[in-house]
Amino acid sequence: MKDNLLTKLFWYFTILVFSIITIIFTVKSYLIFAILAYLVVLFIALKTNIKKFPVILFITSLVIRLVLINVINYSSFDDYKTLIKASWKFANHDYSFANTTYFKMWGYQTGLVIYQGTILKIFGTEMAIKIINSIVSSLTVLLVYYVSKKLTNEKIAKISSILYMILPISLIMNAMLNNQILSAGLMYLGILFLIKKETTIKDYIIAAVLISLGNIIRPEGIVVVFSLLVFSILKLKKETIINTGKKLLVFIVIYMSIGTVASMIVQRLDINPVGLKNTNPLWKFVLGFNPDHCGYYNEDDEAIIQDKELEKKVIVERIKSKKMPKLMVCKASHFWLLPEENSRSESLENKTITIMGYTIKYSLIENISLKFNNYVYFITLFMCFIGVILNRKKMYEDNSVFFVIMLVTTFFVYLLIEINPKYIYFALISIFILSSYGYDYFLKKIEKGNH
Repeated sequence: MKDNLLTKLFWYFTILVFSIITIIFTVKSYLIFAILAYLVVLFIALKTNIKKFPVILFITSLVIRLVLINVINYSSFDDYKTLIKASWKFANHDYSFANTTYFKMWGYQTGLVIYQGTILKIFGTEMAIKIINSIVSSLTVLLVYYVSKKLTNEKIAKISSILYMILPISLIMNAMLNNQILSAGLMYLGILFLIKKETTIKDYIIAAVLISLGNIIRPEGIVVVFSLLVFSILKLKKETIINTGKKLLVFIVIYMSIGTVASMIVQRLDINPVGLKNTNPLWKFVLGFNPDHCGYYNEDDEAIIQDKELEKKVIVERIKSKKMPKLMVCKASHFWLLPEENSRSESLENKTITIMGYTIKYSLIENISLKFNNYVYFITLFMCFIGVILNRKKMYEDNSVFFVIMLVTTFFVYLLIEINPKYIYFALISIFILSSYGYDYFLKKIEKGNH
């Protein structure tokens, strides 16, 4: 009896010690926030029956984003700083920005300048751009919900959409002036027309218009277009060859025509002599193949930026380098695993935020957000991987394979060109949509085990 009591006390003490260690770890690593978030999300998704959930989801998403853009005043940096300055000039009918080396090389950035400049001209404040981005971003949250619901069911759709809604990286993009939110929103809306069970020429026309407009804001349309070609080949049947060919031809013609006409208009109106063209397409590859900087933008390569022959030479030399395998691993990990040190904002490093009278260092909020972001992201990425592996056949039936193709295409594209943590925004939407398969699989396993 005595030994039994001592044994019980020992194990109680052991459990207590390990519990304390676990609690300390979850608090110090900020894992506690992710655990609590998942518990709340699962409760909402599985245990509640919220009427008009899509409306509530949109309003909640928008409120969170509007609060964020008012609390956090992100200073524009890098390309975004150049673009907003040019946008203010455009709003004042000053097209002198087009005379700079930046816009002579990358005329395609003029599309965003015209868009932002028009908003600034109408409302006279940068906050208007952030508010519109917040609305588009919230509509994207709805898109994740509706597509996930179509692929699985409403409960699973609630999980994937709520998690995407609160993911810090998708939130913080609203606080900075960027070209990704509107572009991604337009393109994904266009994709919905391409993955319908029964598509018509009209669907392809609408998709081409939306994706082309998104490409004018940010040139990622090539990923969608290439994915559409692969998707069409994978789904091709003998009896549908002619019909599929017609749809693709209509899509490509309209997509290319809108981009070409828009570029000509920019030239004719003397906004930018080069239109929306990229006159230095090799530059992204120069940066992307730099093994010493893991494919990131760097000032070392600035010395050859205007010498196309030297750019070609450098690219060839770097491709032949023995450092190439290591570079590919570095780029893949830095792009897809969201390293924290590359996601921090120097402009807010020493700033504070006052909330309800309390002053909080931004660095603390940033640390918690980055940890929370990575926990949620890694779980979602895992769910996406499991879901894709286990639902290969189903994905052909419901056309969600399109999102898989885009992720694979994105993977290889960013092995070749410059990378940056914020560039993953476009791929994130597909990851969260596809993660619904993984959540569905595990929840069904749990329900089956409980019966």
